[in-house]
Amino acid sequence: MPGVLFKKLEELGEYPDKVKPVEKMLDITAFFPGGRGLWLEQDSTEYPSILVLGQDFSTIKAYKAMVEGNKADLDSPTWKNLIKLFKEAGVDLKECFFSNVFMGLRDTEKMTGKFPGARDKDFVNRNLAFLLFQIETIKPKLVITLGRPASEMVAKLSRPDLDCWDKGKALSSPDNGYKTDIRFNGHVCKCVALEHTSMRNSNVKRRVYGKYKGHEAEVEMLKGAFNNM
Repeated sequence: MPGVLFKKLEELGEYPDKVKPVEKMLDITAFFPGGRGLWLEQDSTEYPSILVLGQDFSTIKAYKAMVEGNKADLDSPTWKNLIKLFKEAGVDLKECFFSNVFMGLRDTEKMTGKFPGARDKDFVNRNLAFLLFQIETIKPKLVITLGRPASEMVAKLSRPDLDCWDKGKALSSPDNGYKTDIRFNGHVCKCVALEHTSMRNSNVKRRVYGKYKGHEAEVEMLKGAFNNM
């Protein structure tokens, strides 16, 4: 399945300024398209039923370090906090496909903040089409977004179901992070919006889900979604 998605990337077209394509999908546990998007730390024959979406893979510099074996994606705060959170919520990593809403690598030094390609409307639309292809290919029972940009991109694909996620409201509005029966061009699934795990400790305190707040709110959203798939 990762190979099918990577092959489809050839149709994405030109990349805008300060964004370069991923030349090779590495056979490691890492977010797609830099890695295979699967949890490869344990043997598994399970087909992913959960799609986890970040904003983008990283910088050219970070990707090259992985190619050369000098850096592992699993060593990042994104992965360390995500593994801890999913373990507490009972989410099986083997059931997940880890990907991004924007394809390509940042041709910049900074790996955080707004993705450079997000300023190009045509590129955004092409990535939305590819994101829909990911959803239609994987047919996830649950979509989990990490951070504001990912939640806003997903919202654009499900109108009017996720209008309430516009302008960062998936994260900032109380009781707005867990949604059921969300339609994506005929496919229906659950959606959970999480703070991006790379900055989770700074931002999670604002989350509210029923009687739960902060860290516990995100744990309970995940439990509710995963246990009722």
